[in-house]
Amino acid sequence: MANISWNGSPGLYTALLDGVPVCELKTKDIGGVTASWLNDRLWPPPSHMPKAAPQPTRFFPGIEDAKAAVEQALLG
Repeated sequence: MANISWNGSPGLYTALLDGVPVCELKTKDIGGVTASWLNDRLWPPPSHMPKAAPQPTRFFPGIEDAKAAVEQALLG
């Protein structure tokens, strides 16, 4: 089973999958967090825009929401 850990400091967190960096979370000055994949993975389009193209970066309202979404995407 894959092991996800978080490394970082306030403002920047990195998701490590079995010790390999796979996603960065950055807090924004305006509030919220962006989650950017460090590999070829893409976030699916938001449900309110189903025809939008998948993107490597996604916005979340808070750090816990972003961490949960990254973990769910990695673990399925």
